[in-house]
Amino acid sequence: MLALLFLALVALLPHDAWTLKPCPGDTRGDRRCNHDPTHRVCALIGDPNTSFWEFTGQNSWCATKSNYGDQNDGKLRCPSDNPTWCICKWATAKWIEGEGCNENIQFDCEATDVCDLKASYKDFDVNLKPAHDCMMKKCAKEWNACVNANQARSYHTRDFLEVRN
Repeated sequence: MLALLFLALVALLPHDAWTLKPCPGDTRGDRRCNHDPTHRVCALIGDPNTSFWEFTGQNSWCATKSNYGDQNDGKLRCPSDNPTWCICKWATAKWIEGEGCNENIQFDCEATDVCDLKASYKDFDVNLKPAHDCMMKKCAKEWNACVNANQARSYHTRDFLEVRN
């Protein structure tokens, strides 16, 4: 019975829970964009010409020292040689809404939890449609792979519930 419960829980994990590559400039834990419900998008925000800060209303933390109580303490956040960071889904949508989905918006698709974003419609009351529309274009391979992963998850969950009943 415990084995079935374990398999059901594994089936519910995002398809990339173990394969998501690190976001190079992030300095939190293992640098992957899948540790909380919002920081799921690895994006280039450390470029001095980015409009990210303007459209999200945040102050830049890039090139400041990390202090999260882990192995990355003292390293620079989204430094100039790796100007990426795991940003919030709401910030992604606000940035794209203001900037548009153009060449200034850059994602590291292999380090972004695309399926989590695709399955989310709001983040802190922000409509994620601009993020969906842009991610669908810029990370098409990962976006399209989510369909198969979500179908497989539903299939495994259904099987588990049928066995349990």
